Amino acid sequence: MSELSPRPTSKTELMERMREGREEWDALLAQIPDSARTEPALAGGWSVKDLIAHVAAFEKWTAAQIRAANESRTPTDNELYGVEEVTVDPEGWDLDRENAAIHARYKETPLAEVMTFSSQAFADLVAAVEAVADEDFVRTGAQTWTDDTTLLEVIPGQCYAHYAQHADDLRSISGNEIP
Repeated sequence: MSELSPRPTSKTELMERMREGREEWDALLAQIPDSARTEPALAGGWSVKDLIAHVAAFEKWTAAQIRAANESRTPTDNELYGVEEVTVDPEGWDLDRENAAIHARYKETPLAEVMTFSSQAFADLVAAVEAVADEDFVRTGAQTWTDDTTLLEVIPGQCYAHYAQHADDLRSISGNEIP
């Protein structure tokens, strides 16, 4: 994935990076045949399909947070996670537990459905971001779910910077070096 500066400085730049990052992600995925996408070739026994669902789940969650904040409400579990009610983990949720829950949720989902979910999650994220007022991207805490950060700090990690985190894993399967 392309090397980018730490964070975008405007909504316009964020949107450009989101779209460019997705094009690169999709190009990298296109190098992996469907037959290889379901093999448990990644760390932890994950497949490429599992990784695609993982990234899409974060995009879905982020889009739901943004849409709900724009509407001055709390997002539902269905909007965030695609389930009516999230089971409470007695030990609390940390990133590893969240990732394991996402993996369990989508592990048996057919590849075609995961690909559709991925496309829809990204489209929903783009639509949600487009609906945010320009000034809210640079204002700390403009949306309560971002706490003490700005949307320009949070959103990259939920899409194009997230793709970059997993690009080397995909390259190792594709056998191709894609910038």
